[in-house]
Amino acid sequence: MTQGPVFEKRALRRFGPGFAEGVATCCKPPPRLSFVTNRGVRTTCNAIRRVVGPGDEPGSVKLVLHPFFFAGFPVLFLYARNATQLSFAVVWLPLVVTLATAGALLLLLRWRLDAAKSGVLVTWAALLFFSYGHAARAFRNRDIDFLNLGVDGATLPLWFLLLSIGTILVLRTRRELWSVTRVLNIVGVTLVGLQIATVAYAHVTRQRTASREAETVAARPLLADLPDIYFIVLDGYGRADVLQRIYGLNNSRFLATLRELGFQVLEESRSNYCQTLLSLAATMNLDYIQHLLDVDPTSKDKRPAARLLRDNRLVEQLKGLGYTFVAFESGYEYTEFPGADHYLQPGRSLSEFENILVATTPLALAMRLGKSQYDLHRERLDFILSKLPNVTEGRSPRFVFVHLVAPHPPFVFGPKGEPVSRQRSFDFSDGSFYYQTGGTRGEYVGKFRNQTIYITSRVEESVRQLLARTADDPPVVVLQSDHGPGSQLDWFNLPKTNHLERFGILNAIHMPGHSTQIDARLSPVNTFRLLLNAYCGETLKPLEDRSYFTVFTRPYYYYDVTRPDSLSPWPGDIDLRIRTPPRR
Repeated sequence: MTQGPVFEKRALRRFGPGFAEGVATCCKPPPRLSFVTNRGVRTTCNAIRRVVGPGDEPGSVKLVLHPFFFAGFPVLFLYARNATQLSFAVVWLPLVVTLATAGALLLLLRWRLDAAKSGVLVTWAALLFFSYGHAARAFRNRDIDFLNLGVDGATLPLWFLLLSIGTILVLRTRRELWSVTRVLNIVGVTLVGLQIATVAYAHVTRQRTASREAETVAARPLLADLPDIYFIVLDGYGRADVLQRIYGLNNSRFLATLRELGFQVLEESRSNYCQTLLSLAATMNLDYIQHLLDVDPTSKDKRPAARLLRDNRLVEQLKGLGYTFVAFESGYEYTEFPGADHYLQPGRSLSEFENILVATTPLALAMRLGKSQYDLHRERLDFILSKLPNVTEGRSPRFVFVHLVAPHPPFVFGPKGEPVSRQRSFDFSDGSFYYQTGGTRGEYVGKFRNQTIYITSRVEESVRQLLARTADDPPVVVLQSDHGPGSQLDWFNLPKTNHLERFGILNAIHMPGHSTQIDARLSPVNTFRLLLNAYCGETLKPLEDRSYFTVFTRPYYYYDVTRPDSLSPWPGDIDLRIRTPPRR
């Protein structure tokens, strides 16, 4: 082993005589070991030598840690910005992948370069990799293209140029770069430390909420055989008058078809909240959020509402009656129920957090050349609409929950189901956030209209097939929006928001065996009060139908838009300056 004396000298200079003697002893294979074992020892020792690297000062320790810090920083930074909205579980997979990739690149480069140069190259690549999407966004409104790849591809030549320049400079320098390594280590640990501190602060100071005791009544089934229940949420689907007035779309044929199939269409229905999380949490807990949570109105923490939706009263009560809970993957974290009795998904797809992270990297561009995030979202919607009429998982009675993130952005379908052009980064931005990320009102109105046309036809087909298949034992079907469209929504200013557009929703209910006329103004919070009374023997009183606007960053500051006198003045004591649109 010719490198042994050299290695011992390096170890002696770096760690002192004791360490050098110990490592030298460890690296001398015992004579009785087999050839395989000897080879394994030699391989291990060679790996140790590569990690130790050259030293230039007695007693100095040279650690190349900054590639891992800079690789993990973007993941932690994105989570830190959303720590009040997401659980830490969303971080693990992307964090492990980025750190493993950085380690693999570092190990690969070490076969040719010393540790310091290898680390600098990996860090430089990580910086460019995670800044690519931000740079592409800067060109969004410029007439720059490259190989017909759109605005995201405009940055490609610059990205390769910077990567090449950095690589050449590192390879040609004769300096060992250990001073640069020390600086990068300090910067990296500082950046990561700040994100960890931000996350820790968000968790330590998270809103201490107390769930108020909801009314509970023992379920008393009236029917020997309880019906299956399908709760189908069409995200952002507007009420008929809203679609006609703002989008020039007449869906009267669709509504007439629903009536022919036995639905009651509630033409004056309004959502209870303007945000998906709050709306569905109220609907599935049969009560208003402010009646269920004691929350500081200035809190930004959405996790209490998320827990309320995840552990909702409706599913708990139905499972107590013997229902099997079946849920579809939605792609929207708050409405994912992987703990359902049966969780249906088209295969491994990206979460919303992963979609946002990928959008900051060249992977978004690479996916455009193959299967993009648009394609994955389109496949998920197609899977739901195709599978919905044929749900046979589990035993009856079933409660089937479907959250179809459409016609809400992202716009992935044309009016005939054709793929739309991908000239913007993939995200779920709506309303004023959609415009902040490069969209225009005309674009929103046109693409929303087209996607609504296609989704309407597919939903009509799926519902018709579902009722035809279950004609002998018809199910209860709730076809409902969580809120309306957002072409005239300003997330931070109600006076600039068309609240009739945002709160006017599709609401159609199929109640086999019941001919009682439903109030046309019934809001979602009363939907399952009505159904549990009709089919499960409950005696729940209806709540007053009200609608509340909430600022995006202040989800618990409720502004009642039901009362005309409450529309002014707009409160000035809320911090409306935070306009970052990472999520809906």
